[in-house]
Amino acid sequence: MLTASAVALIAAPAALSHSGLRSTSPKAGSVVTSLPAKVIITFRGRLLRVTRVKVLDRRGANHVVWARLDPRNAARVVVRTRKPVPGPYRVLWKVQAEDGHSEAGSFRFRARGRR
Repeated sequence: MLTASAVALIAAPAALSHSGLRSTSPKAGSVVTSLPAKVIITFRGRLLRVTRVKVLDRRGANHVVWARLDPRNAARVVVRTRKPVPGPYRVLWKVQAEDGHSEAGSFRFRARGRR
């Protein structure tokens, strides 16, 4: 029978292999002048693929033109956006980490719009 500490040691490498979100641009919770042409999502580890990314405005319209791994950094997802409108945005993402596990999450930011 395995003790709790032995189980924790066995499980730790699997838990550490997940990529996890490192940063976003725009920064989660920030207020920006307008919807940027590119949204960047950076992870702690390398990714195999981008499964889904949506950049949704308050009406639910998706502003993504394309989303792909950065060819120079497999831990970064670059998202090209279009049709900027002022207001809140919610970015939904789903990726496959290098270890094969799927990871998903979201963050929000607000675009003030040009004056």
